[in-house]
Amino acid sequence: MTDSTAISGTNVGNGDDALDRYRTQLQQIEAARSLLKIRDRKFGTARVVLFLLAIVFLFLGTHFGGMPSAWPIGWIALAGFLTTVILNEPVRDQLESLRRERSVVRRLIARIERDWQRLATATLSRQLSEIELPTAQHDVATDLDLLGKASLFHLVSMTATTPGIRTLASWLTGPAIAAEAIPRTRAIETLAPLREERIRFYMLSRKVAESSGDPDRFASWAGGERWLESRRWLSIWANVSAILAGVFFVGVLASVLGISAAGNPKLHLAGLIGLGFINLLMTSIMLGPAHSIFSIAMASRSAVADYAELFDAAHELPVDDANGEMSKLGQIRDTLLTGERSAAEGMRSLQKVASAGSLRQSAATFLVYLPLQAFALWDVRVLHRLEQWQQQYGDVVSNWFEALGQFESLVSLAALRDEYPQWTFPQWKTTSDGGGTLAAVSIGHPLLNDTDRVTNDVSVGPSGTLLLVTGSNMSGKSTMLRSIGLNVALAATGAPVCASEFALPSMELATSIRVSDNLSEGVSFYMAELHRLKQVVDHARRLAQQDDRVLLFLLDEILQGTNSRERQIAVVQVLRHLINLQSIGAISTHDLELADEPDLHSMAHTVHFRETITKGDDGHDTMTFDYKMREGVSPTTNALRLLEMVGL
Repeated sequence: MTDSTAISGTNVGNGDDALDRYRTQLQQIEAARSLLKIRDRKFGTARVVLFLLAIVFLFLGTHFGGMPSAWPIGWIALAGFLTTVILNEPVRDQLESLRRERSVVRRLIARIERDWQRLATATLSRQLSEIELPTAQHDVATDLDLLGKASLFHLVSMTATTPGIRTLASWLTGPAIAAEAIPRTRAIETLAPLREERIRFYMLSRKVAESSGDPDRFASWAGGERWLESRRWLSIWANVSAILAGVFFVGVLASVLGISAAGNPKLHLAGLIGLGFINLLMTSIMLGPAHSIFSIAMASRSAVADYAELFDAAHELPVDDANGEMSKLGQIRDTLLTGERSAAEGMRSLQKVASAGSLRQSAATFLVYLPLQAFALWDVRVLHRLEQWQQQYGDVVSNWFEALGQFESLVSLAALRDEYPQWTFPQWKTTSDGGGTLAAVSIGHPLLNDTDRVTNDVSVGPSGTLLLVTGSNMSGKSTMLRSIGLNVALAATGAPVCASEFALPSMELATSIRVSDNLSEGVSFYMAELHRLKQVVDHARRLAQQDDRVLLFLLDEILQGTNSRERQIAVVQVLRHLINLQSIGAISTHDLELADEPDLHSMAHTVHFRETITKGDDGHDTMTFDYKMREGVSPTTNALRLLEMVGL
């Protein structure tokens, strides 16, 4: 990697152009749905009328001999009904496709409008809550709103499948490493202009998420033990059973045809019935695990087909990067499409097995399945083919879903790039060219609405120093800390950040912003803060042993749970630990005595936010904030004034 890698933008922009485009697209979808609904209602009316006509005229033709024309009219009406059903299906398929497209576009609109209620669906919230993170990552995610409701995940995510959701969440909460982020950035740049392709992919991923089984269970089954392998006698009995059934059936058929050498027909019939009874009894008692495997390996025939189609979507990805090396997208494409053990090939192979296994799942084919199971143990044969598939592909299935998760995450982040073309991609620095400093121009809080966002220039570092953010209550100190952390998380994914310039080294985040006591465990607020700070310092100690990254700590109003003088001493002690470990970071406080600590002056660059108080025409004070960061210690406080303004 070179010392400095940048793909930069200009000024921090908004998503108005994309919002207009999405709203126009939504109007077109609604118009198309309205027309299709009219056609669907007409088909529905025709189906009811033709079905009733068929019933009436077939009844008349059967029971009233004086109406010879009723019978053919009834059959014509029935044929018309079946034809109408067939012609109606494409209309309903189009309606379902438009419903899914409308859902995608509505989510794209909600992201730009920061409509958190619409974005935080119950299903997605449940999936996010099930993601397990190490304690430090979980605390950072909570402090910076990376995953929960009204979070960075909801802003950037268009993922729908479990692998996609998990991958994007891990990128957002993981370290910001240049070697990982830069290839993702190049992939995002490639995908950003492909608007129609992205929409189709979002629709398909939602279709897969709605129809398929759990990918984790599928991957676990594929790489696990083969149930039938230790019960080979079942396969042997399935073959013997088919032979016996053939012998008994031929005997019964020969007797029906009057062939004298056929033997005792009752004996053949009894054998056939007895064989069917034994096999169906075995199905009910012994093959429960096999049916569970079917539900995992091929939840339905359509689910396998949907995954095959989703993997095939990688055909539009480029193979190689411009410099001739395999790109991130090329690697994903290689895993999903190339070779005999690619994801696409594996799913096509599994489709053939799913076709055989789906006989028992459909009412239309159950009458075919029943004799096959009764006389030839069809389920055992399907399971044998499944385990042959498992043997061939089992060890690479997890790689397929990992590649799919990366693909879906990159396609999601590409929408952010397309919607905010003036957000910048980060410039990654190494320690040899000032890499110990995070520097941003016009950085903003990405979760705020475009009209509400105020941007500032900020610099954190170099190693061994900190940024001290002072100011009164509600002036913007915590927002600044979160703006830094959220944009570092965006940089980690390879996405553009909410700034006009953003340079940083590879880093990991540690935070203490939202700390709460735990009365059930007897942990006071002050002790909870200490535990969190100990965790931050331990993190810094671990990274001090590595020269490829630094720790960025973000501490908001720490150690409030003790008296003022002891707090000042304790805070300085904690910060000295972090500075000595060559970490960089920012700490906020409204305690002006803390800001005046001589020991803190020697290691801190101090900035502040302020408020303005004006007297209105009614004689009451009005407090306003401009959220602009200025040099030096805050000259104002507002705690008592706020107390007065609320009537206390």
